[in-house]
Amino acid sequence: MKKIFSLVLLLCIINVNCTLALECLDCAKHPCYHKIFLNEDKYENFNRKVFNFNLKLNRIFAKKIHVVWASIFPNFVIDSLNHAYSNIEYPKRLVSSLLQRDTQAAKNETKRFLINTTLGLAGLVDAADKIFHLEMYNEDMEQALAKCKMCCGNYLVLPFISSTTSRDIVGRILDFALNPTTYVASPIAAAVKMGLLINRTAYIQPMIRMVESNFVDPYDIARKFFGVEKYIKLSNYDRTSVLEKLENDYDELDLVDNKKEDLEVRGKIKKNENLILNDWVDKELSADIVLTNYNPQNPVLDSMRTALFDLREINKSPWNEISIWNRSFNKRIKTAQVEVSKNREKYAFRYILQKNKMSPLAIIFPSIGEGVSNNHSAILAKIFYDEGYSVIILGSHFQWEFLKSVDKNHKPGLIKDDVRYINLLVNNSIDYLSKKYDRVFLKRTALGTSLGAYAVMFLANEQYQLGANNIDKFIAICPPCDLVYAISQIDKIIESWKNYPNDLRQKVAITTAKVMKAYNDKEKFNKNFNSLPFSNYEAKLISAFIFHQKLSDLLVTLETQENPKVDKKELYRAIYTYNFDDYIKKYLLVNYSYDELKQISALGSISDYLINSNNYRIYHSLDDYLTNKTQLKELKSLCDDKLTLFNNGAHLGFLYRDEFVNELKKEIKLK
Repeated sequence: MKKIFSLVLLLCIINVNCTLALECLDCAKHPCYHKIFLNEDKYENFNRKVFNFNLKLNRIFAKKIHVVWASIFPNFVIDSLNHAYSNIEYPKRLVSSLLQRDTQAAKNETKRFLINTTLGLAGLVDAADKIFHLEMYNEDMEQALAKCKMCCGNYLVLPFISSTTSRDIVGRILDFALNPTTYVASPIAAAVKMGLLINRTAYIQPMIRMVESNFVDPYDIARKFFGVEKYIKLSNYDRTSVLEKLENDYDELDLVDNKKEDLEVRGKIKKNENLILNDWVDKELSADIVLTNYNPQNPVLDSMRTALFDLREINKSPWNEISIWNRSFNKRIKTAQVEVSKNREKYAFRYILQKNKMSPLAIIFPSIGEGVSNNHSAILAKIFYDEGYSVIILGSHFQWEFLKSVDKNHKPGLIKDDVRYINLLVNNSIDYLSKKYDRVFLKRTALGTSLGAYAVMFLANEQYQLGANNIDKFIAICPPCDLVYAISQIDKIIESWKNYPNDLRQKVAITTAKVMKAYNDKEKFNKNFNSLPFSNYEAKLISAFIFHQKLSDLLVTLETQENPKVDKKELYRAIYTYNFDDYIKKYLLVNYSYDELKQISALGSISDYLINSNNYRIYHSLDDYLTNKTQLKELKSLCDDKLTLFNNGAHLGFLYRDEFVNELKKEIKLK
């Protein structure tokens, strides 16, 4: 579930209005999570400078050491050493538990220490968990200080230490004092301690790489993660037993939420607003493929099942991700750069080539706001590669990296303008590979998911209008039928937190803890995927964060390229008062009315292509929450048998099912 997760006012408006933007929650479209968990970031300017220093230090020094370490020891050795070091840290967990008067945790940690020291071969194996299912309570001295009512203090970023607070610093000092290795003084002991430290910190390199490559502002993401992670630990939400006791609270929230949604739908039908009765009861629209035993929960929650779309082979390796010996499929995908617009940053795309120089080519476009490193694109690339295709992976055109590579005055969202740059990117990427590797890609297929699917269909239409044949086949998975309608649905999710403003911090922390637990248990969880362990409310919190983060990244890019010295604190104040509809009003309605934008951005605007061409395939589901059945019915009338409908799966929530994967393989199979 890991992978499991994004424009703003002009500077003159920011300077006038955004100081008040978040003083009133009614003005906010999305919560400011770092402020909720850490209060005001008083030393932000200083913190950002030190954070950037730490990132540079990591790239120059620490990362190289970690790569060497991970290339000497395979994963099982790194894991074993980490278990052993955690076992040595037993005193700090015991003392912390006792100071908190948590006898259950003290007993649990004592049992774990005795079992792992004996049966676990001095802690190299976590026998307490594997044999006796005793979960580790990761207590530390900061938790004890918090229990003693010590104030948290301001958020700080310090050299080498990174994110911290004054209470956290005191806690770390006490943890160090309670670590038995602190009092062993010899050259050999010092070398062992250094090795154990390198071993433990090597785990953070993939996370650093993920944050740097996926988010335009790593600092903002780091402080959000730090704040919510600390709250989870202090509230013991990282314990399975605590989370299980809170399930009933969310069941009650779901009942209220579902009742509210039902009343909204009935009200719209009664007033004939946007929806008609046939939207919900339409015997003329039926599924082409039935997903057996799907057990639908809720459209937003069902869409999150995309996280189950996974192939073990893409990351399978006995070596760590940063090791030079890791030859998993994902590590074999290379990166190159091409120019899209002059005097702009080059665009980095990923690719993997077959040995056969005449192999067909697949070009993959991901969902809204996703970059080239997203997991789904790698999985789709593996499916194509196994069928004999070379593959190019591109990012979303509604994403910050794409924005930095195109003309500075371009504002993504008007598909007729976006397609021009998408076409340039596709052609330049193909030309780069053709020249560098002496390739001839005679057969070409483009595939996209969500907004990437939407882009693929308009790319196909432009080729149709020009009479070109650069791409032979187009495959679209869940393209929005009406982009304006889809955006309104996303905005509802982004603002759904307002329905339950009480205890928002607790609800967000519990939801995040459950996401972390689901990821840690994903091997076990994937064996039983008939339901996800989240409530409807939690699903909306997760989806809202992901959508708004993508919007935020784009807004930050738009504003900082206009004014590199913009005050980030003021910028974010304004961003939290924005949703996608505000972006449309600000950037896309300059030359169009809402009705005109709705008309030119709907799939119906390319009806001539949809009716008269046979070189495409669209996959959709009947319960996709970014469309309604009226739109699907119209799309079916245009596409006929070129549209395949699934009975369940909502938005991309059927990707992991064998029924879809087998259909896709049939569609791309080479004769």
